[in-house]
Amino acid sequence: MIKPLDKKQLRKSMIQKRLALDEESYQQSCLKIQKQLEELKAFQEANSIALYMSYRHEVDTRALMAKYFGKKEIFVPKCVGDDLVFYKIESFDDVAKGYFGVDEPITNITRDINDIDFVVVPLLMFDDQRNRVGYGRGFYDRALKNYPHTTCGIAFSFQHVKDTEPHSLDVPLDMIITDEKIY
Repeated sequence: MIKPLDKKQLRKSMIQKRLALDEESYQQSCLKIQKQLEELKAFQEANSIALYMSYRHEVDTRALMAKYFGKKEIFVPKCVGDDLVFYKIESFDDVAKGYFGVDEPITNITRDINDIDFVVVPLLMFDDQRNRVGYGRGFYDRALKNYPHTTCGIAFSFQHVKDTEPHSLDVPLDMIITDEKIY
């Protein structure tokens, strides 16, 4: 069983691995992941998608946003109290540095997550059952509790672990795309 302190150390370790990726490997892996994501029927059919603002060598979401501005409605989360609120953005002019230095939406058009067709979820590590470990605050687990559409995590293959030791409030994802395979 992973103790909370161990999970904290695992999170730090995974962030360090991500940050240690050289730029060429990072870019190549991100392109592979983006290509696989775009080939998904659920993604292609979605009129609205939620994407996180990639930060500190998370799998890049900005190229995807740039490609789909004006083609799909793009929503980006912002932490409001203990909740994630999803704001529509139409360009990168609609975001500014916010919580923890992460770019956040500065628009005022929101949509309930359940009314967004496809949600891309960040993660630090995941297991074969598509359980994810995030940053430990439970924002996405609370937001996705009753989500009726497709959820997709995107990650580097080294973020796969044997067991995330999920608890009852964790919400497994429908799929997780890495640079090597889809879970």
